[in-house]
Amino acid sequence: MTTRIGPDTAARIARAWPELIGAFADGALVRDTLNNLGLTRNMLRAYLVANPQARIEWDAAREQSADALFEDALETAYNPSLDPTHARMRADVLKWAARIRNPKLYGDKAQLDVNVRTVDLTRIIESANARLHAAQSMRTIEHAPLEHEPVPAARAALSDLL
Repeated sequence: MTTRIGPDTAARIARAWPELIGAFADGALVRDTLNNLGLTRNMLRAYLVANPQARIEWDAAREQSADALFEDALETAYNPSLDPTHARMRADVLKWAARIRNPKLYGDKAQLDVNVRTVDLTRIIESANARLHAAQSMRTIEHAPLEHEPVPAARAALSDLL
């Protein structure tokens, strides 16, 4: 639960903010950094609630810290002097922390962003129905009979085609 902090504590956090945010972005543990600065998690939470801009900076630093943690995991994996079991466990924990701090980049699951659009087809259907009705109600014009019979050669050619 967050608590309120006084103006003196807020000023103290504001002075330490660049160091705090920098250490967090570099992958340091929040607990250790807060202890070094003489602050508590509740003080930090209250400061973040009271300062929306600080919250934005904190979230950006959290995502940056994932890069540092992932690099530490790679460094651990490439270090031949470490015990293989310990190195594997340490690298797994660092990769897990990177996934938690920046799931978009280091997460296991693909996240789909599906935008659902609705289209009103009423006008299109009404227009199609109007065209259909117009086509069905068109008048058929009868051809007048020919006044003279076609020439016998033309009649023969027509009968061959049919």
